[in-house]
Amino acid sequence: MADDNSATSMRNTLSILSIVSLVIAVLSLVSSFFQSWNYARNIEAVQRNVLRAESLRTCRDIIDAFFQFRLKADEANASRTPSMELKPLVYKFGALATHLANFREEAVRERYTQLNWEMLAVAEKAATTTPAEYQAHFAKLDAAFTALNDDCAKAAQRQLL
Repeated sequence: MADDNSATSMRNTLSILSIVSLVIAVLSLVSSFFQSWNYARNIEAVQRNVLRAESLRTCRDIIDAFFQFRLKADEANASRTPSMELKPLVYKFGALATHLANFREEAVRERYTQLNWEMLAVAEKAATTTPAEYQAHFAKLDAAFTALNDDCAKAAQRQLL
């Protein structure tokens, strides 16, 4: 009888130890799955934040290029002398706009391209147009630029995560 109790006790102990071992293994597996999921989620968040930061940096640069262009075009129109600095500013703006547009849908890409072509037309005629014609051209540019700036503002207001 003592041997039966001892054997039963030993089996119960082994049974409990094997159940505890299985529970620990299952918990370890669940923990591993959770860590993998959490790691993937964090990597995606970091990638989104890097893309967002790059987009905002490009927005800052494109806004700067537009206002430099505006200043030089105003000077060229007022002095009636062509400025050699206008076209490089348009090309810089175009490069930045293309970079920004690559993250957007086709309609936005077309809008940015059209804005760039209009800026190039203003750059070529800034010194030869009358102030009234110049202002009319820039009214179109300002409207198109406002839309681009609104796109940048929307990107800036998105949440980090």
